[in-house]
Amino acid sequence: MKRPRTSELLRALPGPDAELLRRVLAVADARGVVLHLVGGPVRDWILERPLRDVDLVVSPGEVGAAELAREAAPEDAETLVHDRFGTVVLRAGAGAIDLADARSETYEHPGALPAVEPAPLEQDLWRRDFSVNALALPLSKAARAAASGVVDPTGGLEDIEKRSLRVLHAASFVDDPTRVLRAARLAPRLGFTVSRPSRSALRAALRAGAFGRVSGDRIRRELQKLFEDAAIGLDPARALRLLSDWHVLGALE
Repeated sequence: MKRPRTSELLRALPGPDAELLRRVLAVADARGVVLHLVGGPVRDWILERPLRDVDLVVSPGEVGAAELAREAAPEDAETLVHDRFGTVVLRAGAGAIDLADARSETYEHPGALPAVEPAPLEQDLWRRDFSVNALALPLSKAARAAASGVVDPTGGLEDIEKRSLRVLHAASFVDDPTRVLRAARLAPRLGFTVSRPSRSALRAALRAGAFGRVSGDRIRRELQKLFEDAAIGLDPARALRLLSDWHVLGALE
């Protein structure tokens, strides 16, 4: 894939988000921060879909995500820092972008919230839900000096060509069963199918009773996202049919 110029990416974003990203990029370049666009926005850029989110990852270095966000924030901005997960939401006016420190995750038990530790970018990508979301696009000067194109350690570009959702390891749905709800939401949205190994992993998670270990609040938030897709012209019933076909709705009861 040809790497887009930063100016093209900024033009593809909603104006308020693009302005915040310009500010963050300016500070990142001035401070030598390795900054990548990651996950869904990279996937959607490749698929030539509208960009609705900005998710940034800061590689380990002298400046972390929280410091970068605070330094880039305009006077009217709100900076919400979640120290436990190394994540930051930067909001100003109608604009909002997400930043995070590159990290690894471990789970005390299946269905638990993860414990995080700083980690290189590639390790951060391997902790994600699906290969098509484990992509990173270098944005800052320091990031572009290290990689000229999409960073793809898990084979996500090939899965985009196949139009396939694939988890990155066999216990993925056991570690975080809410990924099943994301799969049901993303597959119809993107016109993708869930890969055969991923369906096997889903059945194994159901047999293990994985959903019984997840809080109702986490399930509620994922279901809420599913119904919010109606606001962008999608039919939540398609996702619900998938969950029914996969015997997930019974497990949620």
